[in-house]
Amino acid sequence: MIEIRKIYKKDIPSLMEEQSFWNHEFLSISKHRLYAHYKNPNSDADDIVLLLSYFNQELVGYMGIFIDKIVLDGKNDKIGWLSTWWVHPKTKGTGIGREILNTMYDANGGKIGISQFTPSAKRVYEKSGYFYTLKENQGVKAVLRSNLSFVLPTIYPATKSLLPLWKAMDTGLNLFVNIKLSLQKQSVQSRLKGISLEYLNTIDTETQRLINHHSKGHISPKNNDFFEWLKAYHWVQEAPLLSMTNKAKYEFSMCDQSFNIYFIKIIRNHHCIGFVALQKRNFVSKLLFAYYDDSKYAAIVSDVIKLQAMEQNTREIICYDPSIRDNFKKSGVFLYKTNKLKQSIISKVYNKSDFNDVVMNFGDGDCSFA
Repeated sequence: MIEIRKIYKKDIPSLMEEQSFWNHEFLSISKHRLYAHYKNPNSDADDIVLLLSYFNQELVGYMGIFIDKIVLDGKNDKIGWLSTWWVHPKTKGTGIGREILNTMYDANGGKIGISQFTPSAKRVYEKSGYFYTLKENQGVKAVLRSNLSFVLPTIYPATKSLLPLWKAMDTGLNLFVNIKLSLQKQSVQSRLKGISLEYLNTIDTETQRLINHHSKGHISPKNNDFFEWLKAYHWVQEAPLLSMTNKAKYEFSMCDQSFNIYFIKIIRNHHCIGFVALQKRNFVSKLLFAYYDDSKYAAIVSDVIKLQAMEQNTREIICYDPSIRDNFKKSGVFLYKTNKLKQSIISKVYNKSDFNDVVMNFGDGDCSFA
């Protein structure tokens, strides 16, 4: 018999103290991720944050959801972005996965979306009949340094046993690459003469005005409450002693050797001309949000991102901002670039099927956190 347990925001304090939940053989969510949901400024006490699925009284699956605010056709609304969905392999054929999706859909009045997903998940979502395509954002992965130790085991899992070899090859190749980058860095710095930066924990009034000005058509306009929450409550915790953590108990991102989010205010002639939010996890940086006048400052904002990547030993940058993406594709700083595609879908209950007037940032949905 299938049973679904609904965890609401108001239930989080008691669930944090439920020892049997945390001592289970696998984790349905990490403690810091659960607490981040509790501090979400866009959610209410009666919003669901997690579904737990039981089969014959045994916990066999779960689905997480991130509550957000959106604007469509000038109307404010709420949405739940599906952020995790897992079912134990031994339950294959029982219909538990579909039951979890149906329960979440019904519990949220159909107001759900997914901001990124695998091809196999896409087939399930299409079969459900619940969704329209929201966006297919074109992006780029711009590679600065050799990253074989990440790329090869990801593409070819059987090569994980050769990880020491890939790391040694990265080290050797990057000795030469770093010489090239040190020369190119001087050129980037010269182009940024007269530009200064502020690294922020909270969004000041001038920066918020810039964000508001460049948020026309954005599906989810951001304010200081969101950015402070994003900065303070990471879903992935930095854990230098990663091998000693229990990350293997959780099927999704829980912790990693390095993880941080940077808010960078770009200043020229004492005025804010741009703001970017960058996520860096190990050797990979992602441009989550960028606000600037793309007719004037795309090159400057792009150079700031490149320069930080050079300084931080970043090996690749993932970007979906159109103007910065195009700048990266023309830049000689990178070893090579590959195209990326980010697909997003949204429930039909919003009664909108044409989303050409909607702007979706890479960081929208749960992509800022995971």
